[in-house]
Amino acid sequence: MSTSIKRRTSLLLGGAALGSLSMRARAQEKTVRIGVIQPMSGHQAAYGQQGQAALQAVVSDINASGGIKSLGGAKLEMILADDGSQPSRTASELRRLVTEENVSVVIGTLLTNELLGATPVINEFKVPTLAFWGSVGKGDYVYSLTLPTGRGYAKTLCDFGLFLRDKGYSVKTAAIAYSNYEAGQDIARSLKQMLADKGIETVAELPLDTSATDATPAMLRIRSLKPDVVFGGVTVHEGTLLHQARYYLNYHDSLFAGGIGGFSDPVLWKNLGPEIAKTVLTRNFFGLTNFSLAGSTPGGTALIKELREKKIEPGQAEIVAAQGARVLQRVLELAGS
Repeated sequence: MSTSIKRRTSLLLGGAALGSLSMRARAQEKTVRIGVIQPMSGHQAAYGQQGQAALQAVVSDINASGGIKSLGGAKLEMILADDGSQPSRTASELRRLVTEENVSVVIGTLLTNELLGATPVINEFKVPTLAFWGSVGKGDYVYSLTLPTGRGYAKTLCDFGLFLRDKGYSVKTAAIAYSNYEAGQDIARSLKQMLADKGIETVAELPLDTSATDATPAMLRIRSLKPDVVFGGVTVHEGTLLHQARYYLNYHDSLFAGGIGGFSDPVLWKNLGPEIAKTVLTRNFFGLTNFSLAGSTPGGTALIKELREKKIEPGQAEIVAAQGARVLQRVLELAGS
């Protein structure tokens, strides 16, 4: 992809109008090389492995349906890089994709800590980058599909606590359990202040190690304090450990309400197994989700149908990756027109 199209792609991702561009018409290309950075291994591999299958399926469909028509039917060629769930590798893989693989756009899971690690490289090479999950990253070429940590995740959880209080539940005290990386920390920080402003006391903040294999200490702390609500911003890995600990300690006194995959991804049922999942995910438990299988929005319904037709059961990672592919398709169509 030429520099002009790279810049136009970035502007479109940022929402700039085509009318603001004064560029010459260009020769049509037959291939657009897309760098894809995923955590295919490491503790966040669930996001990468599940999302990549959906991403590949949708991109294959785009290519089979005529490619990017405004670029003369150019096909999307994905070059996959595994960052191993390590921000330092995210940055080095992004640099390699740009300098050695000559990609024009980068997309992928890019959780917040990975996106932050890669942002200096993104800005250095001015490569348009679309993160499926990362919510923090500054620069003219950094974009995300997910909710902001404060006014998105934290405010929604706070509002839900207020809703419960209005419905007659006791919501005077709260514990905040969170994945101990940038997004989780931001959610916890914002949520604590929002709860305080509404008269809800945070009695404990419980950072969950992203490389841990057991969350029993955190759950023991929760059991000793018995907060009215346990709020959380946790990923699938830490959420699985937290729910396992709750099951084995047989703790059900608090309400649990959280966001990100560790509270709402359907894969939790597989990770926990039917006995544990049925016990902890159906009792005093609420999850903030990016989509609902029972939802009725046209876009979400279309993505769910598309994935199921491809024999892919939609979870959060699958839906967000499929959405990312369709956003990229639309942006490239506009950038090439």
